[in-house]
Amino acid sequence: MMRAKKCDRCGKFYGHYEGQTKFRAGERANALHLIDRDLGEKYWSRKTYDLCPACMGEFEKFIRGGAASAAEKEEV
Repeated sequence: MMRAKKCDRCGKFYGHYEGQTKFRAGERANALHLIDRDLGEKYWSRKTYDLCPACMGEFEKFIRGGAASAAEKEEV
């Protein structure tokens, strides 16, 4: 059974994916989860955002400061 998801950023429907976007240390993600954190490192969950593969790719580029890849950022 396929479960369709709707991107919370662009509104597009997409099928579940297993974190196809790789981050710096090889972490993988398919959603964002916002938290509040205090000075003692305790945290409280806020909201989760589902992102389609395209929007996750754009987020990854944003989080790297606009570079398409970690290697590209190191070249700058």
